[in-house]
Amino acid sequence: MKHLVLVFSFLVVGCTSLKDVGESGHNPEAFVGIEDGNLIYQGEITDTSNNVIFSLFRAAEFKPNRLLISSQGSEIGAGMDLGQWVRDNNLDVEVTRVCASSCANYVLPAANTKYLRKDSILIWHGSAWQSNWHVDQEHRETFNTYITLMRKKETDFYADIAVDNLLTTYGQSKFNFLDSTLGFFGKGTVGFDYSKADMKKFGLVNIVLLDGEWDWRKYRPDRANLVKRIRVDDDFEFKLRRFEI
Repeated sequence: MKHLVLVFSFLVVGCTSLKDVGESGHNPEAFVGIEDGNLIYQGEITDTSNNVIFSLFRAAEFKPNRLLISSQGSEIGAGMDLGQWVRDNNLDVEVTRVCASSCANYVLPAANTKYLRKDSILIWHGSAWQSNWHVDQEHRETFNTYITLMRKKETDFYADIAVDNLLTTYGQSKFNFLDSTLGFFGKGTVGFDYSKADMKKFGLVNIVLLDGEWDWRKYRPDRANLVKRIRVDDDFEFKLRRFEI
């Protein structure tokens, strides 16, 4: 199963690395802890890092109510576990640099209040319910068991936080042939994002802009071409449990 999870993580990330949206060629070391009264989660979302932050929170005499996160995500199970913990403890989440993949899928949406800085990058690029999986025959049966479990868990998670679970895959339908081809060869975009107004259509509410603006492409122009801005159709209708087993 460990090998399958590694395969699954690769498939979610795709051929173009999310590391490309990090700090100008530098990826900060992973760190989880409590600093200045805030929970800090930096780096890949893993079971190990989750357990550390959970334990620190339980042991803290003063319980922080805000999680500061910068993460390019990781395996979706660990991402959902962290998101559910954020939900269960009624935490706020602030994106410091980047929140991609399972961070954008599960951690930010689960927050009570969602704080964005002027240069906070959000990136979606699919989830358990995406359709374009490429798994070799050797792992197909095990993968099908795994993805069925994750899809059920994901549907229940989004229903609990009152978010349309189309959030993570809507943008995929807006990619054209050129986008897909470039992505396959490790070029072009690594994912997509939405405007604040369009995030609200999916149920992402209580978004606070700490600097009075959120325009990360202006402040990080060298990364702007890596993330495609997706516009949600005017006739879009919100729906809970859109995808369900």
